[in-house]
Amino acid sequence: MSSVLVRPIQDSDKEAWSKLWDQFLTFHKSSASDEAKDLTFQRFLDPHVKMWGALAINEDSGTPIGLVHYLSHFHTWDVKDKIYLNDLFVDEGSRVKGVGRKLIEHVYRHADDLGTPAVYWVTYADNHSAQVLYNKIGRNQGVNKYVRDI
Repeated sequence: MSSVLVRPIQDSDKEAWSKLWDQFLTFHKSSASDEAKDLTFQRFLDPHVKMWGALAINEDSGTPIGLVHYLSHFHTWDVKDKIYLNDLFVDEGSRVKGVGRKLIEHVYRHADDLGTPAVYWVTYADNHSAQVLYNKIGRNQGVNKYVRDI
């Protein structure tokens, strides 16, 4: 694979980000309103909001091929904030080529720069291909996720 650059989302990235975001949502059999998409993108650009997004760019073509979204939050067990890696997606044609790792490492570096090195995320139990990477770059704590039925 050609060289991949991971960089923070910029104002000019909205169309490319939206395309990848829609693919992410489809992959997870989910959806988001246009209002939620617009607000999410605006939050990435707002320096007062502790939520960030980054894109993986194929440097040969200039094409965005992956995204990561993450946010900082307080924690009751520590005085330092934690970083929640909320979303990670790599275009199907670019998977298993190190792009996901580069996106996660981008989050790790940013967390270190913020002085909040604790980063965590969740994934579906049947997402075995992603777990191959996650088991190399993180530690599974064996936690099950529960949500409120609405």
